[in-house]
Amino acid sequence: MNNKTEIINAENLNIDSTLEKLYTELNSNDSFILDIGNNYFHQTDRIYEELTMKGYDVRKSFKNGRNQILVSKKH
Repeated sequence: MNNKTEIINAENLNIDSTLEKLYTELNSNDSFILDIGNNYFHQTDRIYEELTMKGYDVRKSFKNGRNQILVSKKH
């Protein structure tokens, strides 16, 4: 089983672009770390809620002063 983790800088992408990238690239064995950054526009919560409603396994994280979302598909 080859698990792949990729970090996406979501700070520069709008929410729709971020979600579209995840939906098209995330396979069942993959996981992504969305690096949101400062979260000025509350995009962390909006992305978290959207992915949770779609059935993804999602966790929020705050690392090195940056907001992050860890995303993987439910198995």
